[in-house]
Amino acid sequence: MEALYFPAVSGARAQQVRLDTIAHNLANLETDGFKAVRAEFAAVPPQQYLVARAGEAVLGPVSVGAGVEVIGTTRQYTLGPLEVTGDPADLVLSGADTFLATRLPDGTLAYRKSGHLGIDAEGRLVFEDGSVLEPPVRLPEGTQLDRIEPDGTILVRAPGSADTRAIGRLELVRFPNPQGLLAAGQGRWLATEAAGQPEVGAPGEGGWPPVLSGVREHSNVDLVDQMTQLIMAQRAYTANLRALQTIDELIEIATRLRQ
Repeated sequence: MEALYFPAVSGARAQQVRLDTIAHNLANLETDGFKAVRAEFAAVPPQQYLVARAGEAVLGPVSVGAGVEVIGTTRQYTLGPLEVTGDPADLVLSGADTFLATRLPDGTLAYRKSGHLGIDAEGRLVFEDGSVLEPPVRLPEGTQLDRIEPDGTILVRAPGSADTRAIGRLELVRFPNPQGLLAAGQGRWLATEAAGQPEVGAPGEGGWPPVLSGVREHSNVDLVDQMTQLIMAQRAYTANLRALQTIDELIEIATRLRQ
């Protein structure tokens, strides 16, 4: 008897997860650098049952669908809309699978795709959350950040001077499976075994994407797409609830006929 309910119940649960995911995306519509998340589903293998009508031989086995299950969520690492700020401290990575390594205040190694650079008390380049660029880059005393070239070269100059000099170069990190990274909030991700062994490279070399400086990345959540997904999820959720109601009514009719 319970098998009759499985497809509709699992469908309703799956759509609830889908609705929760959409709500999370919409809540971060204005969060700079946020990457949209999508819920993924898979069909549960059908179950085999023996079916018979009153006074007839048993028919079967008959395959009966067992519904769907949530297999996880995937993050969309595509580039969000860019705003030109002209501030060299605003940094964005153009590659969907590339990251910058940073060291959090507690020593944890994290990864991010964009952010605003600042200078800490030790003269190191840091992001707005206090994480230090890895490997560390220190600005010489009496200098300020001038710009970051597409190849990751960091140029500084003295205030009031037009002369610049390079003090380092950004390193990019790539993971075989970026979907395996663990979201840590504030535009940061943590490495896991599922993400694979990271690979290090230089911007603009050997297929590695260039660095974008002087621009800010907004959330890549597509409002139109999310609203479309929301309507579809609501309709599917309602359809599953109606299916449950229909099953209840049919069982009630069958029970009355037996009496």
